[in-house]
Amino acid sequence: MSNASIALVSGLLTYDSGKTWFVIGLAKSIVEKGYSVAVFKPIAGHNLWSQYKTFQYSVKARMLLGEDVGKYISYLKLNDQPQIMNPIDILLAPPDPARYISNRDLISYLEDLENQFKQMVLARYSDCEHGTSKHYVFRSNIAKLPPHIQRIVEKLSFSVEAEDASAEDFIARLRSASVEENIDKCLSKLMQGKNLVIVESFNDAITPYIRLLDKVANIFVVMPTAVAIYSDIVKVKNVVIENVKRFGELGLKAYNLLQHLPPDNVMGLMPRTSEIEYDTVFEELIKILFS
Repeated sequence: MSNASIALVSGLLTYDSGKTWFVIGLAKSIVEKGYSVAVFKPIAGHNLWSQYKTFQYSVKARMLLGEDVGKYISYLKLNDQPQIMNPIDILLAPPDPARYISNRDLISYLEDLENQFKQMVLARYSDCEHGTSKHYVFRSNIAKLPPHIQRIVEKLSFSVEAEDASAEDFIARLRSASVEENIDKCLSKLMQGKNLVIVESFNDAITPYIRLLDKVANIFVVMPTAVAIYSDIVKVKNVVIENVKRFGELGLKAYNLLQHLPPDNVMGLMPRTSEIEYDTVFEELIKILFS
């Protein structure tokens, strides 16, 4: 049985909160202190248009892999299997703007660019118990892409032997208890022989799934220039459950936690770069994590 503790990193914003660079900087600082650490991203999403290098990496690997996992491997030199570090990955691609322009409906185009469900074109689901991965293709969304983008997505779909599915059914599956059980199995594998596992949440969700909060010791909510810190996780879970009852899935968003439960502390962060500069805040966070 592992004695590893778990820290959860969430983001206030849907995009560009700085979670991934924060995780890398914190993990690197922890390793330099002599501790062993694993990084876990249960659910990841990446965009073919804005993260094309990741798409090319997936083509080469013949497995859908997100940008965050690529950064973990590159900067932290982790030996854990990518599909264990990230069991669920979703590829997004923007719809063809020409169709909206011809219909003089740019408002719908901008709205659809904010709707991830309408941009899901491929997904990977990895079974952590059996070490297998299966890919899914969402052809109704692929049909909305520009022809030249359709071709490269279809090529990757063929390469990974993706199975036809509907985006709605796949999202419904992600909400099932069996998926949470699978994610827990991945987490248990990562905990073996480690002092700490850092879990990066999805977009602006305070947690990728609620029962993870039963395992977490600390939560760090990252936002531009600062990180909010929570250590009373029982109180956090009670507020999250109440918010979900009141607001549905919106209750899982990080801003709802900050709105209804002030953090224990807020610390300043320096901007991150690919060099992962030293930041004194990590010294303070390590004291919290290993006190």
